[in-house]
Order: sequence, then structure tokens, then C-alpha cells
Amino acid sequence: MDDTSDDNTAISTWRRWTDTPLLIIAIGSLPFLLLEIERSQLVRTDRVLLDVINVLVLVCFALDYAIGFALTTSRRQYVRHEWASLLIVLAQALVFVPALAGFGVLRAFRGARLLQIIAVTVRVLAIGGAARAKGREKLRREAGNLALGVAALTWISSAVAFTLAEEVGDGQRIPSFFDALWWSSATITTVGYGDIFPVTTAGRLVGIVTMFVGISAFAVVTAKIAEWLVTARSDEADRTAESPERSESVSPPAADG
Repeated sequence: MDDTSDDNTAISTWRRWTDTPLLIIAIGSLPFLLLEIERSQLVRTDRVLLDVINVLVLVCFALDYAIGFALTTSRRQYVRHEWASLLIVLAQALVFVPALAGFGVLRAFRGARLLQIIAVTVRVLAIGGAARAKGREKLRREAGNLALGVAALTWISSAVAFTLAEEVGDGQRIPSFFDALWWSSATITTVGYGDIFPVTTAGRLVGIVTMFVGISAFAVVTAKIAEWLVTARSDEADRTAESPERSESVSPPAADG
């Protein structure tokens, strides 16, 4: 096997293990970009949360880029092909430079993470390489996980949207982003605790969407749990039915009198 084949195998193996986690991190961290708009209004704990997420994204994408660069033998081609990943790493790093942190243009650069999402999604689909029927079957099997993923993204996104639409921040009607997360949790599960609620039209629209997504997502999860229970009981019944037949097939013949 030549060096090119070894290189392709190493990169493919690395992508197979990291593409899905990076996709989750990329999509999951996108809503927090909007919170940067209101950063000056947030309490200290909320700003610390944003910093932790920024560091997490920086470390993950920097490690991914560095390890991919180390694995490849054609580094010039790798740099040209993975320019979006490098742009994300540089943009994330610039956020932590105090002299540059105030420039709004950095937020625009960080939006390049969308390019990474598209690229990673294409790679995930390419790795799958399944036919349409097989893809539908995989989607059916993973419906529960997909529903939970959508619910988690909606939970975070609705909390961010609530923060932007309502008076959330230091000295405001709602003290912090964590209170918005609490509201989002109560809304997406349709509990409706009632201690925190929207008063603006935009906030109420966010609540409506959150409730509909929550109802739909948890209905899918409930259906998958019911399907699993029915399948488990059916398998147990099949094994029970097969046991007497197997016993009869191995029983010794009766001796002649």
C-alpha cells in the first residue's frame, strides 16, 4: 500500500470518529453566537458560560485541524481543502484577544462555522453512502435520537431567543440567561411552571414554537420506547415458543418394549 492510500485511510478513520461530534458541537454552539450581541447586558455567570463555550469550540476545532494536518502527507492540499476549519480556529482565537474582542467583524468571521457545518454534513453523508431505502431505514432506527437532538437544539435556541426578545440581564425583569434556560425547559416539556413568562409578541411566538417542538419530539421518543417494549416482548415470546420445539427435536427415541 502506498503513502497516498495510507494517508487517505488515516484521514478517513479520523473523520469517521470525529465528524459527528464536531457536527454536534458546531450546531449546538451556534445559538450562543447570538448571545454575544447582548453580552454587555448579561450577568457575570452568563459571560463565563459564553467564554467556556468559546474555549470548547476553539479547542475542539483546533485539535481536529492539527491532528488532520499531522495525519496527512499532502499538507499543502490539506490547507487548501480545510480552509474553513482554519478560519474557524483563527476567528475563535481572536475573540480572546482583548484588543480585538470589541470588533463586531469577529462575529461575522465566527459565522464561518456554518461552512464547517455544511462541510461536515457532506462528509457524514458521504461516509454513510447508503441508498435511499437504506437511508430511510436508518432514519427510522435513529428517529428517537434525532428527536432528542432537535429537542436539545430547540431548548438552547429558544432560551437564546427568549433572552433577546425579553428583558433578560443584570437589573432586568429576568436576571440571567440561566433563568431563560429554566423557562425553556418548562416550556419545551409543556410543564409551564409559570414563574417566568414572556410578555412581548416575539417572546410568545418563541414559546409557541418551543411547545410544538417539545410535544412532537417527546411524542416520537415515547413511540420509540413503546416500539422497543413491544419488540422485546415479541422476541421473548418467540424464544419461549421455540424452546419446546427444540426440546422435542433433541429428545431420545422411546426404547422398544
